[in-house]
Amino acid sequence: MSTRCHADYPRLTLRPLTLPELRLHIADSYRLEQALHLRTGPRVVTEPLLSIIRGYTIPRLLDPRFDPLFHTIWVAIDDERQQIVAEAKFKGEPDETGTVEIGYGTYPSRQRQGYMTEMVGGLVDWVLQQPGVLRVTADTNVENVASQRVLEKNDFHLFDRFENMLWWEYPG
Repeated sequence: MSTRCHADYPRLTLRPLTLPELRLHIADSYRLEQALHLRTGPRVVTEPLLSIIRGYTIPRLLDPRFDPLFHTIWVAIDDERQQIVAEAKFKGEPDETGTVEIGYGTYPSRQRQGYMTEMVGGLVDWVLQQPGVLRVTADTNVENVASQRVLEKNDFHLFDRFENMLWWEYPG
């Protein structure tokens, strides 16, 4: 399964990784790109994402009670470059209020190229079409202005602050 990004952002294909693909993603090589028939690029999996994948994501994907699309890593593939340029994940199924949280990141050499704005927009479009999802939230560090801009460009609104963290929502 894969999804195209929002029509306003036509460069990327978003793809949720299967459990075998996720294992290739954290391997110390470019076996994921080989399996997906993509060019190698700047993709690296570093902490804390590596620990999250090993300690949280993989166990959830092994448990049939959880919907894998809400727990796996989604990758953004630049269609022209045929490279993975960014990744994101939902932090579980919608809660009792219909809220889903999203987290995201891109590789240093691909920052400031609009990939995260496009990926977040595409994932928000996709997730709001899923049953039970009414709202998407995200958090950013107060110093992470680039991440805040990604959310603002996708019409997220600031709704809370706790210490050095800002909380955002869409549609809100």
